[in-house]
Amino acid sequence: MEQTPKFRARLQRGGLGFHEMRRLLEAYAEHGSFDRLKQQVFKENLLGKTSDRILEAMLGAFKWRFLEPLGLPPSGLIAGAMISRMSDAAKTQALFPYFVISDPLVEKCYRDLVLVALGSTDANITTKGIVEYLTKLSDSHPELGGWSESMRSRWAQGFTKLLRDFGLLERYPQTRLHQLWLLPEAFAFFWLWFFYQTGSYWETERQGLWELLQLEAGHRNELLAEGALHGWWHYQRLGEIVQFQPNFSSTEEWLERGLD
Repeated sequence: MEQTPKFRARLQRGGLGFHEMRRLLEAYAEHGSFDRLKQQVFKENLLGKTSDRILEAMLGAFKWRFLEPLGLPPSGLIAGAMISRMSDAAKTQALFPYFVISDPLVEKCYRDLVLVALGSTDANITTKGIVEYLTKLSDSHPELGGWSESMRSRWAQGFTKLLRDFGLLERYPQTRLHQLWLLPEAFAFFWLWFFYQTGSYWETERQGLWELLQLEAGHRNELLAEGALHGWWHYQRLGEIVQFQPNFSSTEEWLERGLD
């Protein structure tokens, strides 16, 4: 029986820091060692911070975001993507699922507040609305019941910052949400990894990640066709008959050779 996740205020504990997470991944790509990364952070001032408490929080966020199993490409692969020739916008999109799936409360609010709103004619989100939702959610999640009003407000502000970091919300003080339009490189990064894990086009197509990335069937088919034009894979589809074959032996090889 699946356990109900416990919601924590991770956004207030180093869980934002979008640019810092990218810098940590870029450094991690060079050696693949968390111990070495920690040394760089504290002894080489990798992040340019002056507070050990902040550095510890950001390293903690790095661990639960990239070193714990999330059903996403592993830390070495997403780190490699950050130093690849992938476009900057695609790198940002590739990071997005890690920020959502690693934090159950972020994922819950993203699904219930963002994805639902994007399906309506009034696609807006406000900190007040988020606070009200957190208050309602505390009825079924006692761990939220102990949050003060100011704590809920700070978390809501952190959540809107996260949405803005990924281009899903207009700049402050605007409240309009934007749909995520998945770029070919970000799509290929996840699609190839899932395909190599499952060996099945249909299993890859059924992955729950596509809903989080707002990928509809029509756009998916366009991205598959575009990937074929780039030479990333062979793809043909006629109704329910599909031919799909990557032109690289691994996602790593695609990152190294497919983005020329």
